[in-house]
Amino acid sequence: MTDQPRWESPDAQADARGPAIGSRDRPLPLRQMGIGELIDAAVKLYRRDWLALMGIVAFVLVPVTFAQFWLTQSMIGPTIATQPPTGEAATQFLIATLVVFAIQFLIVQPFLVAAITRAASDAYLGERVSIGRTYQYALRRLPAILWITILTSIVTLLGFILLIIPGIIAFVRLALAPPVVVVEDVRGIRAIGRSWRLTKGHFWRLLGLLILSGLIAGIAALIITIPTEIIALLLGVGGWPVSALGSALATVLITPFSMLIIVLFYFDMRIRKEGFDIEVMAQELAPTS
Repeated sequence: MTDQPRWESPDAQADARGPAIGSRDRPLPLRQMGIGELIDAAVKLYRRDWLALMGIVAFVLVPVTFAQFWLTQSMIGPTIATQPPTGEAATQFLIATLVVFAIQFLIVQPFLVAAITRAASDAYLGERVSIGRTYQYALRRLPAILWITILTSIVTLLGFILLIIPGIIAFVRLALAPPVVVVEDVRGIRAIGRSWRLTKGHFWRLLGLLILSGLIAGIAALIITIPTEIIALLLGVGGWPVSALGSALATVLITPFSMLIIVLFYFDMRIRKEGFDIEVMAQELAPTS
């Protein structure tokens, strides 16, 4: 039983506002769900809190996306339009690309993972999704999520080096590490081990869910980006803002959905293996002091 930590609101001591974990106004019942039900549940939660979920992503990613496109255009756009890029221009572009990637990997991605995971957990448990409180929480959890991102990336990369299949296994089995950090405040190697144990016996189910949700997200992204890319091409060099807008809109749209899937699967595993639904029910029925 030591591997079954009790649920506590991630910032229960720091912020007592909002519905308690035992709130009965949850949008979904706490029960086991199949793959189709998980997809349907993610769509339902998305529709319920779409403004807050998309806002959490948009306030961070839209400026970053436009800055990235502007940087690319300002550094190599005019050069390509007139002549092949020189070695100096190529070096500058490479350095700028590495800087943008570092910012994305070290700050933007971990921050959004923490924020959307927290928001998705709140939505599933019937709590109010607040952009401000979610950002405050994400800032506090940024180092922990960054460390998990680095660890899982290293393990997955080593797995892909070892004939690809181990990398796929690691990618799937470690997918629940972010929810473990956010929901249970378990960090580092312990979070990786926790994700590995929770997904034991459900590899193919989780892999199928990730593939199906990825296809849905990919189709949605194409619906948005194809028209904007066509318009950008017609506008020529000056069409980069349209391309950036399409890329930003697609990312803002699909990021919350993809994380909702992971969070819902995490809670589904806890319900299946640890009786999380019974634990919450017991807290609801417990007399208040």
